Formats: sequence, structure tokens, C-alpha cells
Amino acid sequence: MRKWLSLCLCGLSVSGCGLAGVETDIPVPTAKAQPLGGTPKQNESPRTTLEPTERLIGGVKFEVPAGWEEKSLSSSMILGEYSLPGEAGNARLTLSTAGGGTAANLERWRGQFQPGPNDPPASETALTAAGKEVTLLDVHGTFNDSFGGGGPKPNWQLLGVAIPIDPDHNYFVKLTGPSETVTARREEFLKFVSSARFEK
Repeated sequence: MRKWLSLCLCGLSVSGCGLAGVETDIPVPTAKAQPLGGTPKQNESPRTTLEPTERLIGGVKFEVPAGWEEKSLSSSMILGEYSLPGEAGNARLTLSTAGGGTAANLERWRGQFQPGPNDPPASETALTAAGKEVTLLDVHGTFNDSFGGGGPKPNWQLLGVAIPIDPDHNYFVKLTGPSETVTARREEFLKFVSSARFEK
């Protein structure tokens, strides 16, 4: 009996010592860091700007108007993306860079639209952004969205700007969506473009 009791007490003592010496390895939850001026990456929650906010996107700094929703990046070709709310449906703003020159890229954008008999003709306007002369393209019609899916989208509009980086490359700012929404957001878009400045 004494031997059995001694063994039990010894076992309890060893157990107690073992528990006291164990270090628990429970991970502490931490929030994922978001770089200042960064764009939400894939699977991160979108965020809506509550007031005008400066954002550095692909080496160009912009002032983002209040109410624009910053989206997670859906493609490695896109530097930044925003959703602009509207009663007729949201418009999509993307920022990207590409080679091939200005004319070829603007012509590609034109080719994404099929103008109807009542749509205004496409137009190009010269503006100033980031200290450079830029080209603004305005196109109306049925948008053939090869990336977003859902088939052709009638009564849509595109506002696109090409900011020259060098003779063969541009920084593109492109807004597409229901014509009613794009037209309502036109002044915000132009203000956004005019705020652009290259950061070294």
C-alpha cells in the first residue's frame, strides 16, 4: 500500500512539474499591415474613402475623391482599381501601364465599344496631368466586356486618359460603366486625373 501511494504521489509530482514547465504555443492574432497609400491585394476587404485621400499608385500620386471604393486587385496588370457608385450601376476605374504607344491603346479602347445611332461620336481632348499633355478619350455605346463577363453592356461609356511615361509607354486611367454613372462622375474623374503627379 505504501509503495502504491508513493508511486501515485511521485506521478502527481512529475505531472505537476511537467505542466508547470510547458510553454503554450498559441498564436496571437494580428492585423495584416497595409502599406501607406497601398491598394488592397486579392482577398482583402475593399475600403471606401470617407474624405479626399492621397494615394501613391504605381509611382503616381493621386487625390482620391470621397465615396470611391478601393477594390482588391483582380489582375497583375492592374496597379489600382476603384468602384464609383451610381444609381444606374457602379462604374469601374482602373490604373495601369502599357507599351505600344498612345494611339494604338486608345484605338483598342474604341474597339471595345459598338456605337449606336443615338450615341454621340467618340472624342479626344487634350488635358494637362502630371505636368504633361495627356489625351482624354470619351466613348459611348455597347461595351463588349471581355474580362468582366455578363455579355455586351448597352448604354455604357468610357473615359480614358493616357499619361505619357516615355515615347512608347503610358500610364492609363480608365473609367467604364453605365453612361449615367460615368457622366455624373465626370468632374470627379477629371479632378482625379489633374491631381496626378509622378513621385521619384
